[in-house]
Amino acid sequence: MIQCALELYMTRKNRIFGIKIDRCSYTNPDVMKTLFLILIGGLLVGCGSSQSIEADTAQLQALDELVTQKKFEIISDWASPLTTTSINALTNSGLLPPGSTVNNISLIGNSNHFRIDGDSIDMYLPYFGERRLSGRYGIDTGIKFKGVYKKYKSEFNEKKKRYLIKFDVEGSEESYRVILRLSANMKSDISINSNYRTTISYRGTISKLTKKNTATVTRE
Repeated sequence: MIQCALELYMTRKNRIFGIKIDRCSYTNPDVMKTLFLILIGGLLVGCGSSQSIEADTAQLQALDELVTQKKFEIISDWASPLTTTSINALTNSGLLPPGSTVNNISLIGNSNHFRIDGDSIDMYLPYFGERRLSGRYGIDTGIKFKGVYKKYKSEFNEKKKRYLIKFDVEGSEESYRVILRLSANMKSDISINSNYRTTISYRGTISKLTKKNTATVTRE
């Protein structure tokens, strides 16, 4: 049996920076070597976990700031339309971008943006799905809106470390219910419900809104 007195030196953030082994009653070199390796391994794991926690905390603080100030931009990389007969037909036609599937369409090369600036929103998102609005079937059928949103509500899920934001926008002919899920790793999920379109969602990346973020962005 090995009996040792161990002392761990901790920082205020519970990071281990030192270990003291004292008064060991078993001095077999091989056993002591094994014990030493185990302790060192635990030290490295503890430091790695602490650094990961600190990184997660910094990311969450950055997200908190963007949501609180209501100044952020989302560029989407993928669109997930509701699976319908027309979407299946589009998939079978071979016209979808490379790497796309029926419910996971690549937006690489497609201009898009989603910007929150105070109480205003500016969004342009490519649309894939079925529309029920007559007289609007032109070349550009994307989801477009620029103006003031209404019924804004923001909630933070402590367990998932994620914000859930909901609001409405009303255009001259079409209204949208927007649901945002913003994660601490700066990944986003946008769900758009329209009174004239089938539901679609978008996945992308969040960044701070600056004066330079004024043009529609194309992922390459």
